[in-house]
Amino acid sequence: MGGEEVGRSARPMPTSTLCGCLRVACVMLIVCGADCETALAQSDDVAALFEPSTVVSVGALGGVGPRFQGARRAGLWGLPYLSFRRADEAPEWWSPDDGLDATLIGEAGAQAGAVLDFRDGRSTRDAHRLVGLPGLPLTVGVGVFGEVWPVANTVRLRAEVTQGLRAHDGLLAKIAVDLVARTGRFTLSVGPRLVLGDAASMRLDFDVPFAASVANPMLTPYRATPGLRSVGASGSLAYDWSEAWQTIAYARYDRLVAAAAASPIVRRFGTENQVSFGLGAIYAFRTAGI
Repeated sequence: MGGEEVGRSARPMPTSTLCGCLRVACVMLIVCGADCETALAQSDDVAALFEPSTVVSVGALGGVGPRFQGARRAGLWGLPYLSFRRADEAPEWWSPDDGLDATLIGEAGAQAGAVLDFRDGRSTRDAHRLVGLPGLPLTVGVGVFGEVWPVANTVRLRAEVTQGLRAHDGLLAKIAVDLVARTGRFTLSVGPRLVLGDAASMRLDFDVPFAASVANPMLTPYRATPGLRSVGASGSLAYDWSEAWQTIAYARYDRLVAAAAASPIVRRFGTENQVSFGLGAIYAFRTAGI
């Protein structure tokens, strides 16, 4: 159901980590709400949550995708959805791969604010295939986003820049362009994706330390360099069953490039082609105010 949203979906993540990450997200939203009220009182700020008849949308998406960055094997993922808007505001389109965001300035045609995204890990279940490499915990990145609609309700440009909570998680920049078309109860979207990473984020996911190459003869020492990480495309198809219920199907393809594709982790144990699919449902309801 979208809306002038303070929270949206986020990057796919295993369902076992949702509760902890949602707690982090809630803290961020509270902080962002305070900033909104003391700065610019826009129509889409957090104050909407405290007004009568606020429209709250909650839901979840789940599907299959790479087990870790560069993986060939797929695993299950799940992600939450949360948004709210004033009752007199029309729903706004969103993409399932948007980060969980809070608008601080701007209106529907151009806005910016804080964003939180979930980052893939590399679990101990993959250790038998990646002998010598350390496991990577799932984590979140916090930063800023900006989006504009150069063609109202049809073309959207969006960028997110986030820093991992741990210093060595590094910085990621994500750029998206979406073409959105509505026909009756259906909403179809498709568009390209671009991801860049700094030295820390690239090393975290794609480096092979010398010690790992000694423990695993199939790996050679490798140091990833910063820059372009992947190019790809994302698409979704949503159907509004009623004003309250919406279902959505989602697919995304990323092609690892440059230093990411050259990593022995990808060449020996994975693939440059990263594909995710998902299905979800969202329910919208009006509150009586908080």
